[in-house]
Amino acid sequence: MSRYVIIGAGAIGAPVAAQLRSTGVGVVLVARGAHRTAIATDGLRYVRPEGERRIKLPVAGSAAEVDLTVGDVLVLATKTQDTEAVLAEWSWRPVTGGTTAAESLPLISLQNGLDNERVALRRFARTSGAAVQMPSSYLRPGEVVAPGDPVVGAFYLGGYPGGLDPDAEVWATDLRRSGFAVRLVDDLPRWKAGKLINNVVNPVDALYAGHERFDDLAEALQAEARRVVEKAGFDPADLSADPDMRVGLSADLMDRYGGSSTRQSLGKGAGATEADFLNGEIVLLGRLHGVPTPLNAAMQAAVARAARDGVPPGGGDPALPDALLGTTEGTGR
Repeated sequence: MSRYVIIGAGAIGAPVAAQLRSTGVGVVLVARGAHRTAIATDGLRYVRPEGERRIKLPVAGSAAEVDLTVGDVLVLATKTQDTEAVLAEWSWRPVTGGTTAAESLPLISLQNGLDNERVALRRFARTSGAAVQMPSSYLRPGEVVAPGDPVVGAFYLGGYPGGLDPDAEVWATDLRRSGFAVRLVDDLPRWKAGKLINNVVNPVDALYAGHERFDDLAEALQAEARRVVEKAGFDPADLSADPDMRVGLSADLMDRYGGSSTRQSLGKGAGATEADFLNGEIVLLGRLHGVPTPLNAAMQAAVARAARDGVPPGGGDPALPDALLGTTEGTGR
């Protein structure tokens, strides 16, 4: 049986660890700081629609604290801005038998954006990833709220740049038994591109939740993103097309759910968000392929300023949506 070493104990990694642990699958959760201390001392406070419970998990603070063995699976669940540092820490760690992690272990990225798997492939020959749909939040040390119902989350799981890892069906079975919906895909970049189009709305959720122009701005950002990814050669998949993969939200937990990952980062005063790898990815592709991206560039900059200046969720300049939407007039949107 595989042991999953889940690197990153936030809104994605912690629920995956908790759910796998609840079905007897071996896990190690890698966390840092006060979050690690709280989990190690009292267990993970795990909030689900069916109730709240404390889950005891093996927890480590760094790669140096984990003795890797053949059969381990590394699961990368950090924010994208942390990927390179995490890969540098873990790739060349020894594995029993005389090899290293990058040489002999598979790596699965459960992260947003298009860049994580490409960066991992520089070191890990067995690189897989997933387009993830999981409404969950990590706002306080030792606590994660996962209001997904009836499944905790959904994964479109595949190898990178294509195909399937030989153990993909084993991983999918473990995840399904643990309360997740899983679809194996042999064209992962399509699904990651589709998720990226969804994610460019994150800054609107972070800065303008409840704003009267929320829907207009979200629609315009996604339309701009779709033009870019299609010009870049992607055929973005529709992650909402399969009813068996949809993740509902428990109304009873909405007051404790922290919203998008970008809103959560602002709420914690993290000082950095994923926007450079979400809206910024659209900006990069637009510049490479000659497609203007004024909306995504503006939202990327707005979130960066908010993170720098400590602006709380919902604290965006109320005039900005109208100003941005004015730039789309006459473009045929």
